[in-house]
Amino acid sequence: MNFKITDNRTAIVSAVESAVGKTLEEIGLRAMGYAIMNAPAGTPESTGIIGYKGGSLRQSIDYKIVENAVHIGTNITSKVSHYDKDGNKTGETDEPYGLYVELGTGVYADNGQGRKNPWLWTDKNGKKHWTKGIKPTHFLRNSISEHMDEYKHIVIDGLKI
Repeated sequence: MNFKITDNRTAIVSAVESAVGKTLEEIGLRAMGYAIMNAPAGTPESTGIIGYKGGSLRQSIDYKIVENAVHIGTNITSKVSHYDKDGNKTGETDEPYGLYVELGTGVYADNGQGRKNPWLWTDKNGKKHWTKGIKPTHFLRNSISEHMDEYKHIVIDGLKI
């Protein structure tokens, strides 16, 4: 009796790596799609800003795969002007707009550590507004948590080699 032994380890590892990559891509694309659908897009009516065109937050949402993990998020920022108690502008910074939409600001901040007092902001038309913050819109968190069963099935189906 003769036996021939074939070493298929390289082919198996390659097939598994390919399946994992495709699975992570599918999850990333779906999660990104859900986040885009759930992200708010302002309008002239909702913002009170004449000629406002919303959607930049939605356009900034992306995903990437790092070390066999899918990361979804946005790196969009917004210029924020700072004022002293007399209403004089004291400076300007770039702030993580997507983070503020996700977690809320001011009295509405998820962690309860937002500003407790209202503040003044100036829109693109130069009009000043008082606010006590924005309520959180969990467009990123929900794109994952509300679809865990779907992602589980993608993994199960994707790793059937």
